[in-house]
Amino acid sequence: MSTITILGATGQVGSKTVNNLLGKGHALRLIARHADKLQQFADKEGVKIFAGDSLHSDFLCNVISGSDVVMLMMPGDYHSENIAAYQDLMGNAQIEAIRKSGVRKVLFLSSVGGHTEEHTGIVSGLARQENRLRQLENVDVLILRPTYFMENLLGNARIIKSMGVNGSALKADRKFPMIATQDIAKVAAEKLAKPDWRGKTVLPLLGPRDYDMDEVNKVLAGAINKPDLSYIEFPYDQAKQGLKQMGFSDSIAQSYIEMIDGINMGVFNYETRSGENTTPTTIEEFSKTFAYVYNLN
Repeated sequence: MSTITILGATGQVGSKTVNNLLGKGHALRLIARHADKLQQFADKEGVKIFAGDSLHSDFLCNVISGSDVVMLMMPGDYHSENIAAYQDLMGNAQIEAIRKSGVRKVLFLSSVGGHTEEHTGIVSGLARQENRLRQLENVDVLILRPTYFMENLLGNARIIKSMGVNGSALKADRKFPMIATQDIAKVAAEKLAKPDWRGKTVLPLLGPRDYDMDEVNKVLAGAINKPDLSYIEFPYDQAKQGLKQMGFSDSIAQSYIEMIDGINMGVFNYETRSGENTTPTTIEEFSKTFAYVYNLN
């Protein structure tokens, strides 16, 4: 039986990763910021929950010590007034905790675009953390680089209902890979259950194929029975204001716009597709989830 620690255990990827590992004989240590969200796992066999601030290396060190493998990510703070500084603070705390704890196996959830800090917005903080992890001695690190989450499209349900159109700052005809978080979690769980990687390695996860927003819109429109739904490219300043109206800080909103600009420029098409990094869930399958969320309200 292995001891697996997962940071961000209640997030979109983390929670699904946990569910893939439950009941398989592992000792799971689950970390999240909010204790109430961790309660869904509190009564599961082999699970220990730890609520705390992952900006504090001592807290992280105490939890991860003795783990056979640790899954790390960089959960966001949508109210941060300086997202780059926040990411660096969290990243350095993780590195210090790894060094102090003696952990020898780390799986890091990064992102496509993690190969560069140029034109990647919020992902640039993940690129900096990838570089820190590569400097660790005697620690095997597997960096997962999943592409743009299909779940990001769920926010468009509100736009469609309020405006009668679908839209974002993403170009209508720019093809780029998209992935369902359930597919990321399946790979993460498999790698955590069998941590046989050595050295510092990178595994991109690119979904089933590349899509553009015109195609995505057509599929989503069919799923919600709105075949005439239009897709509109919002100007960056308008899209940024929309994010701020949703409660994002100016720093966070700007970092997301910079990421979208990078997608539009093709920066996020850096990775080469292969059989290993192609995952199964299509946008047609995901559209069922989109329709469910759209019809909730």
